[in-house]
Amino acid sequence: MKKLLTAAIAASLTSLFLAGCGGGSKTGSANLATENDSSQTEVAKQADGKQDTAMGDLVTLRFSWWGGDSRHKATLACIDAYMKENPNIKIEAEYGGFDGYQDKISAALAGGTEADIMQLDQPWMSTFTSQNPDFFADLTQFGDQLSLEGFSKDFLNDFCVYNGKTVCLPTGTNALDFLVNKKVLEEAGVEFGNVITWEDLVEQGKKVNQANPDNYMINMDNGITFYVTRIYLYQMTGKQVINEDYTLGITAEDLEKAMTYTKRLFDEKVIVPYEESMIFKGAPQDNPKWNNDQFGSWLNWSSTADQQSWGANAETLRYPTLEGCVNSGVLVRPSQLFAISNNSKHKEEAAKFLDYMLNQDAGILTLKDCRSIPACDYARSLLEEKGLIYEPASKAIAFAMENPGTPESNVTNSDEVYDALASIIEKLVYGQYPDAKAAADDAYQTMSNMLETIKADAQ
Repeated sequence: MKKLLTAAIAASLTSLFLAGCGGGSKTGSANLATENDSSQTEVAKQADGKQDTAMGDLVTLRFSWWGGDSRHKATLACIDAYMKENPNIKIEAEYGGFDGYQDKISAALAGGTEADIMQLDQPWMSTFTSQNPDFFADLTQFGDQLSLEGFSKDFLNDFCVYNGKTVCLPTGTNALDFLVNKKVLEEAGVEFGNVITWEDLVEQGKKVNQANPDNYMINMDNGITFYVTRIYLYQMTGKQVINEDYTLGITAEDLEKAMTYTKRLFDEKVIVPYEESMIFKGAPQDNPKWNNDQFGSWLNWSSTADQQSWGANAETLRYPTLEGCVNSGVLVRPSQLFAISNNSKHKEEAAKFLDYMLNQDAGILTLKDCRSIPACDYARSLLEEKGLIYEPASKAIAFAMENPGTPESNVTNSDEVYDALASIIEKLVYGQYPDAKAAADDAYQTMSNMLETIKADAQ
C-alpha cells in the first residue's frame, strides 16, 4: 500500500503544496430525497418518456450518495451537465447526510430496491458482498463504457475486488486528517509542534475552553470511538483491533488505557460534550458553532476537509500520535466507492455516467475534489494542473503517506462490534461505570461475544 500510494499520489502532490488552493465551502446535510433542479425537470418534460430518434429511448437512472452541501452542489451540477449532453438520460438524485445512510442502503439491497448507482463506504463492502456476492455488477464487463486504466491495479485489488470481481471504483483517496481553525487556536494560545502527541492534544486543547467556556478544541460526535479510541489502540499495540479469525487483537488492559484517554478529553473539556454533539450526530458540521469560530478542530477523513467556511484559517496538522508507537495508525483508503446494482436494467448507461464522473474532463472539472483527491491518475493530474484541489485535503494525504498505518482487514470493520464499543464509551463518559477498567472489561466481553456470533453466521 505505502509503496503504491507514494508513487501514485505523494509525488504528484508536491507542486500543489507549493502553490496552494482556495478556501473551503460551508456544508451540511440535506434531507434524504429525490431531487432534480429545474433544468433536469425540463429535460424530463421534453423527453416525456417518448423515443428520441437521435439518441434512443429515455433511460432513467437513480443515483444515491451522502455528503455535505459542497458535495451535493457539485454532484447535482455534474448530473445536470451530463443530462444536457445526453438528452435521453434522466438521472434521479437521492442524497442526504451520512447518518442513517448505511441502514437505507442495507434495506434497499435486501429488498431489491436499491439505486442503479450507489456511493458506498469501503468498510461496508465485506458485509454486503458476503451477504450476496451478486449485489453489485462486475465493472470489468463494461470495457466499452467505463475505463479502469487510470486506477492503480493494486489499489483496486486491495479495496474494490471481492469474490474475484471488481464491483466498485474509488471516488478518491482518503486519509485521516487533523483539521484545525487557526483563528480559534491562536486566540486561545494553542501551540502545536511538528509532531503532536495525544498528550499535547489534551494540554493544548483544553486552553480553548479555558479561554471561552462556550468553545471547545474538538467538534465530534460518537465518531470519537473510531478517530480517537480505535486509532489510539492501533498506535499502542501495533495490532488490528479485530483479527481475521474473529477474535480481538487487543486485551482488556489495552482497552482500559485507550478508554481512559478518551474520557480525559471530556473530563478536561477538550471535546464538545456528548449532550451537545449528539444533537448533530452524523453531521457535526451542522452545529452552528462549527462555522462561528467556536470549535478549534476535528479529527476526520481528508474527504471532509472542505466542510467548513474558515477560508485561510483552515489548516491540516499531523495526526496525533503516541511516542514510540509501532504503527502510526493513520489509515489511507478510498474516500468512498461507486458501485452499480446488478438489478439495474441500464447497467451500460450507468457505467457511462461513472466514466463521465471519473475519467472525462467535463465531469472531473465539475466534481473537482468534492470526494477527496481523485484516485484516477488522469483526474488528479488535471485538477492539479488547474489548481482545483483543496490544499488541506491534499496535505492530509501527504502527511499520511510519510508513515501510513497498516491497512485494516475486512473483518476488523465490523460495525456491530464498534457500535457496541461506542455505546459503552458513551456510558463511561456519562458516569455509568465506576471507572474505565469496568467499562473496558464489559467492552472486551461484549465485543468477544459478538465476534463469536458473527463468526458462526459467516460459517
